[in-house]
Amino acid sequence: IYGVALGAFFRLKNKEKLMQAKLVNKVVIKRNGHVVDWDSFRIQTAVFKAAINGKYKDKPLHANMIANNVTKVVEKVIAELSFEKIEIETIQNQVIKQLNDFDKDVARDFLAYKTKQNIEQRH
Repeated sequence: IYGVALGAFFRLKNKEKLMQAKLVNKVVIKRNGHVVDWDSFRIQTAVFKAAINGKYKDKPLHANMIANNVTKVVEKVIAELSFEKIEIETIQNQVIKQLNDFDKDVARDFLAYKTKQNIEQRH
């Protein structure tokens, strides 16, 4: 049993390394046209901020858990895309899709957070 579990663990670690290697080659086209390297932490931070300022105001561990889970799923989806340049809207749509699967309230909080952030950036 130990050998089987250990083998499964190493297969999982190899899949994670492969996914991370695919993400290294990805770049993001921001709304202003600038191109930046892929950075999963930006997704995690945005989801966390939305959750902590919304439904999970008094539950930072829950907000962090949602942010981590959504980020991991979005990473997997983006890693499998056949193109290297990804528009920010593609990423944002994937975040919203995953948030709707995890927690619809946080999906609404995320949309409100992003709308407020976009308004502030324009002024």
